[in-house]
Amino acid sequence: MESRRNGFTLTETLIVLSVFMAMSSVSLFLVKPTYHLLEKNIFFSQFKSDLLFAQQYAISHQEEVSIHILPQSNTYYIRTRLNGPILVERQYSKGIRIMEGSLPLFFQYTVSGNIKKFGSLYVEINKQFYRFTILIGSGRFYVVKE
Repeated sequence: MESRRNGFTLTETLIVLSVFMAMSSVSLFLVKPTYHLLEKNIFFSQFKSDLLFAQQYAISHQEEVSIHILPQSNTYYIRTRLNGPILVERQYSKGIRIMEGSLPLFFQYTVSGNIKKFGSLYVEINKQFYRFTILIGSGRFYVVKE
């Protein structure tokens, strides 16, 4: 009778499976820091874009535009005037905390695109703090890691 060997032994299968599991677990450790970095970059990119939109809208429509940040619901929105229609409403990740600094969580752009109040907000993402500063006058802003 002829003996045929079709397939793999249990030992070979277990070795391949253990190598696969080791590679999978290493990739999980590499993905988590990337996720936090991506979350931070996406948030600041979107927030900056929305502030630039608010400034441009104020200039082009000759209307005051207000920005309201609601940290308890992880939301911010942009509207015309104090209680006008909402132009933009955004939800941000629960892992992000925005706190008042010298700038309150409500501020406005004037019809000339200048900011009425200037100062800093503090943003905490993954236990790292960032200072988001809006400059006097033209409403330019920047982010610095604390």
